[in-house]
Amino acid sequence: MSQPTLTQIWPLRLANADFSLVDTSVLTSYLCFRHFEPQSTLPLLVLLVLIPAFLTIPISYHVQSPYLAPPLAFLAYGCLLILFILAYRLSPFHPLAKYPGPVLDKTSKWWAAYISARGDPHRYYKSLHDRYGDVVRVGPNELSIRDASLIHPVLGPGGLPKGPRWDGRPGLPALIEQRDPIQHMHQRKPWNRAFSSTALKEYESIVAKRIRQLVGCLEDRVHSSDQKEGAVLDMAQWMNYFTTDFMGDMAFGGGFELMKAGGDREGLWTLIESGLHVIAVLGHVSYLLPAYLSMMRGGDTIQRSRGLCREKALDRLRMDAKRKDLFYYLSGEDMPEAERPPIGNVAKDGTLAIIAGSDTTSSVLTALVYYLLCNPAAYHRLQEEVDAAFPSGEEPLDVVKLSHMEWLNGCINETLRLHPPVPSGSQRSLGRGKGTKVLGNLIIPEQTQLFLHTYSIQRDPRNFHNPEVFLPERWFSTDAPVGEHNTDAFFPFSYGPTICAGKNLALMEMRMLICWVLRRFRFSKTLGFSYETWDVTTEDWFVLHQHPMLASISRRE
Repeated sequence: MSQPTLTQIWPLRLANADFSLVDTSVLTSYLCFRHFEPQSTLPLLVLLVLIPAFLTIPISYHVQSPYLAPPLAFLAYGCLLILFILAYRLSPFHPLAKYPGPVLDKTSKWWAAYISARGDPHRYYKSLHDRYGDVVRVGPNELSIRDASLIHPVLGPGGLPKGPRWDGRPGLPALIEQRDPIQHMHQRKPWNRAFSSTALKEYESIVAKRIRQLVGCLEDRVHSSDQKEGAVLDMAQWMNYFTTDFMGDMAFGGGFELMKAGGDREGLWTLIESGLHVIAVLGHVSYLLPAYLSMMRGGDTIQRSRGLCREKALDRLRMDAKRKDLFYYLSGEDMPEAERPPIGNVAKDGTLAIIAGSDTTSSVLTALVYYLLCNPAAYHRLQEEVDAAFPSGEEPLDVVKLSHMEWLNGCINETLRLHPPVPSGSQRSLGRGKGTKVLGNLIIPEQTQLFLHTYSIQRDPRNFHNPEVFLPERWFSTDAPVGEHNTDAFFPFSYGPTICAGKNLALMEMRMLICWVLRRFRFSKTLGFSYETWDVTTEDWFVLHQHPMLASISRRE
């Protein structure tokens, strides 16, 4: 039997060496992704473009046409890289292997991005908890938690910092985007001054002025309506107009006037809201966000909204500095001039105030009207309480009296429980080099992200009796239903050092508005509108996005 010649052996050895080079390159790239989780542009360019481009050289020696080498190199490289990644993420050697969850969630965050694109994260994660239990693996390195006992360890002092979902935003991070706890504490100081009890007293007249305007707008539409049952209005739209106008007053000294115009005349809110959905989706793959903002129309939207907010901030600076609104504190007008922040920071904080203070509050107000329409007994009890507290002709301006009205606060709390404005919570992270952390009965390995799923925790029957039912009386010290009532599981404004800075302002705003409109108007269901399905059409874009919610409104005699 003849032995193979050198010319026969050499191509085989060369082929083996070349394909070993491909395997080695893929394995090296995989280890880089696994251990360093690169997210900036340059490392991704090297790992995903330059290395497979280099591999076209050895592969070109084994194909008939040099034009086949590049697609073959990228295809082989990509397939092997994906194979290595999937094999590890689904293996028993993964640090989160013991936690249950769907295969698609375990393998890629792109599935979470898809769920966000549909607006379903809050309902989707609740269904996972109902199926798998309190801890569910919802990403390659991420957990969703439905355990109220972990609220304090995760969100309280000494808890976990924010996760990588907040990365990729342009410019200096706003307060809500700040992942460094020390820097967050520093940035929060003007917000704390802005929402002190003294400052809140200054804001009462601003709230009252805008509520009077809302009542006037509603009266005009009732008066001009030719419908026997009154005017049919989209309450989601009008609540959004009100909260945006009010927060525009607070953040930039006014100028939006959505209620007066009956729409978004300047287009600022439209610009801001158009970016919320995209950012909610790409937050799951935040390394793509800078590329999207620079190459796609999203970048134009961000620039235009930032430009408009900068103009608003400059206009507000030209006003009388004695006007003590939110901007007064964010711009440092209460501080020495040397300690005042740059105008760009102030504009970004003002934009955050509008988003955080309008979209969230309007969603709760709209949901409260919805729950009252669907629960006539609760509506009747609240109406009686409002009429007794504020006889005809008296404006509901007494914030102390408002804060002690049982049915009013029970209805607001119950709406916040069923309809939290940030339903899926805020992502937290145990970073590289932090070691393993014990949270209650959980052992969390480093480089793990997690979030406490507010929507699931607040609808957990272990925390609240009959959790899917609107029961304002559960919040009373007496006359509460028998069953679980765990107030430690109620955290619609978040918890700990990152709790919503404007919580007390939002409560004052909601109490005053609900009393005012119930004193002046009668609300009823509109024929032909599907109230049975409205609640399940709300979308989770980090904050809740609502579809129209129609109601018939008439003047009370």
